[in-house]
Amino acid sequence: MLGDPRTVRVTGDDTAAVFRRAEDTGTGPAERHPRGGPVREAYVWCNLTSGDGSRALWLLLLPFMVVNLAHWMRPAAPARPRMVRLYGLLVRLAALTLTVLLVAAACEVALDLVAWQCAGTHACVRRHSWLGFLEPAGPGAPAGAGGWWSAPGRRLALAAALPTALTALLWYLSHRTWRAYESHQPLSAAPLPGAEGALPSAGGPMRGAGDRVPGAHGPERGTQGQLPGTHGVEPGVQVPVPGANGPVPGTYGLERDADSPVADGPERDAQGPVPGARGPEQGARASERDADSPGGPERDAHGPVAGAPGPERDAQGPVSEAPDPVPDGPGSVWDARDPEREAPGPGPDAPDPEREARSPVSGAHGPEQDEHDFAPHGSALARPGFWYGRRLVARLRAAHTAAGLLTVAGAVVTPAVRFDQRGGGAVVLELLGRLLAVALLACGAAVVGVVCRRGRSERRLDRRLDRHLVRALPLAASALLLLGLLYAGWSRPGWQSAGRLPGDPAFGALMLAQGLLVLTLAAVAGYLHRRRPDPRAGMRGLGGPAVALLACALGGVISGGVAQRVADWLDGTRALLAGPPVLLTWQASAIPPLLAVLLLLTAALATRTARLARAERDRVRREHPGEPEDPSRTRAIAHARAMATLTDRAPLVVAVLTATTLVLGSAALAGALATRETPDGAAHHAHHLVQAVAETSQALGSWLVGLGFLLFVTWGRRAYKDASARRTIGILWDVGTFWPRAAHPFAPPCYAERAVPDLTWRMATWTRRTGGRLVLSGHSQGSVLAAAAAWQLPPPVRARVALLTYGSPLERLYGRWFPAHFGPPALAALHHDIACWRNLYRRTDPIGGPVRVPARVPDDTAPDVDHEPLRDPLAYGRSTDHPIPAPILGHSDYQSDPAFTRERTRLLTRLRPQLPGQRPGPETRG
Repeated sequence: MLGDPRTVRVTGDDTAAVFRRAEDTGTGPAERHPRGGPVREAYVWCNLTSGDGSRALWLLLLPFMVVNLAHWMRPAAPARPRMVRLYGLLVRLAALTLTVLLVAAACEVALDLVAWQCAGTHACVRRHSWLGFLEPAGPGAPAGAGGWWSAPGRRLALAAALPTALTALLWYLSHRTWRAYESHQPLSAAPLPGAEGALPSAGGPMRGAGDRVPGAHGPERGTQGQLPGTHGVEPGVQVPVPGANGPVPGTYGLERDADSPVADGPERDAQGPVPGARGPEQGARASERDADSPGGPERDAHGPVAGAPGPERDAQGPVSEAPDPVPDGPGSVWDARDPEREAPGPGPDAPDPEREARSPVSGAHGPEQDEHDFAPHGSALARPGFWYGRRLVARLRAAHTAAGLLTVAGAVVTPAVRFDQRGGGAVVLELLGRLLAVALLACGAAVVGVVCRRGRSERRLDRRLDRHLVRALPLAASALLLLGLLYAGWSRPGWQSAGRLPGDPAFGALMLAQGLLVLTLAAVAGYLHRRRPDPRAGMRGLGGPAVALLACALGGVISGGVAQRVADWLDGTRALLAGPPVLLTWQASAIPPLLAVLLLLTAALATRTARLARAERDRVRREHPGEPEDPSRTRAIAHARAMATLTDRAPLVVAVLTATTLVLGSAALAGALATRETPDGAAHHAHHLVQAVAETSQALGSWLVGLGFLLFVTWGRRAYKDASARRTIGILWDVGTFWPRAAHPFAPPCYAERAVPDLTWRMATWTRRTGGRLVLSGHSQGSVLAAAAAWQLPPPVRARVALLTYGSPLERLYGRWFPAHFGPPALAALHHDIACWRNLYRRTDPIGGPVRVPARVPDDTAPDVDHEPLRDPLAYGRSTDHPIPAPILGHSDYQSDPAFTRERTRLLTRLRPQLPGQRPGPETRG
């Protein structure tokens, strides 16, 4: 990102840190050869998503991550707080059912298939000798002839260790990441750095631009994995860093690299393209990481700017000045290369009351708002508590942990209760069973109540943790589980295991509850969308319910796949055991029809893309008049443009996938409840064609589920051992874990809850200490982090920040799928609140696109944010400047385009059009 293998860590730790070129810190040869221009910094955060081997365990959390996304895909609808609360409640309940489903699947494997069915069948035990100590006595054997563990209740109690351990693992992962991610307080948690001194950066101690840093080089990183149609890159964000070589025309700039939050202090020639898009020795930096990291800031590095202007709203308009004093107390920066230099003088840092009054989101640090308050013309990302959901995650973690333990307790207790209710046994056991069942139901109701009681609190930093609730609920569930194990393990003469474990209909009830929740969620989302229709919103505002349904379907497929694979392993012929619940077999049988529909959709999209590519050829020819035509070159460019449009067809794909899943899932549930047989058994007396289809679907579905499960395990094992595979998975998490854990506490943690505070603290403390200005640049997912960080800045700091985004999915993906937070009003407010903003994109980019900032009032012209589409490739054929054919870059290497440097320089000029006065030298002081 920084274009130099010699990098120095300025601040931060091994997880996330700010880096700068060695020559920009006074540790390299540039100290003897001072140069002018802005200073680049890179904020590298890839270890937040692809760090150690434990990231491989995150694959287990994929359904939880997907359902958590549904919470943030709510349509924007002002003045409807009750419906918004209902929307969040429904998503949290759907998330709770996924936890129960995962633990129930573990209970199905351990308690039903292994302990109840296989261990209770002599032929199965002979095939698996390791179950010999659980084998009951043979026919005609005297009572008590079997081992102590042979009683069905004791077998169940022993097998309960597996789902209990799974629940404990989920609790541990959530608790550990909760302490590492949610514990980072945003900038508004403390007073802004002022005359008393600058606050330390969230990542570590702040250093001035000229401070020497012991050569702490950033960790090496391997080649980044790539998402389909994109180029991989190291995530980075560029942060403002003061330069140290004397006053330079411009301002302190901060530029972030496209793929990881990195502060980009410039080390670029203001007149030419950035030399090579390759970053320092951190693996493959040549290509920018695809939607994963913000770029870094670019600063004009030298001392306070007198009379710097205030924020600029119109892209073409003049810049107004808003001077304000910068304290020269302990928070001031002294140039380490010139000990005689005076501390910075007054700089423009005063808030603009007029601007704040007009800004719809400038009250981010003002009046309190919670998650249900609305910013009709802004975004909730500007609220002080948005990136601090510590209290909610702790409450939900306690509730979901208790729900998992209660699921295990119910699976153990239910068979014993049913046996005791037959009569003929001890009356005390029957009474204890009833009391225990009531206690389990009461504790389950308490869990649901905790989930329903409250959502996120965003209007302020809520530091309370509900310690009694967080501790009491899991402890109560654990106590009930222990009592249940003791109750089930009590001696019951005559109790034998046969068939499937009682409680088989639980999967059907769980699937029915999920379907009803999703349908209700769709009704609420449709109502919210109609209150303020957004033509660009994905699926007409139904994206959240669709994603929630896919999360439930994914959880069902994983559960069914695990159960079927274990059943095949225990009894490959299916002649000894009853097997898993029939509903799981019906779900697996629905996979082949679903794949057939997706194949038809893929064929239709491929046909449409081929037609669009043929139409694009004429446009490509017209764009290069007078040049010799190269048919293969024309076809390649047209094909790249046509393929890039597939991203805009994502709503159609999700809609077809969701509708097909809903129909097939309903049919599977109805077939399982009506026939209580597997699909081939239910079609035994049907027409031979129907029977053939049922048998083929069931067999093929079982194999496909098994293949998917094996691939899942193989990928997880490889990710645990291979750092490059972890980075590939990390790219997926970069997209899915940008949002806080608002619905499911076991989802992978939100890296933005660490990255956004890091960036805002770095920018706010730097601008206050130096009086400088900065350009914050971000590529792909980095542009989203850059926007989130800009929203969290106080208005005086925002007035000094220019935003440069490139390859940005802000509107194309986030604006369409998350309209409540990145819709047109939110993007318009962002453009209004920061000094100036420019966006670069290409027609060949499958991820980035225009941000389409709307006019703030009907009679305004559209703001000049989007640059015209960049040429890609830079040259059609061979030329003097391009003797070798220029590559089609698509989503990568935006910094190699001359437009990048030109627009960055223009932003710096717009931030402060006047040249600063020369600082007095030592001979003129006094």
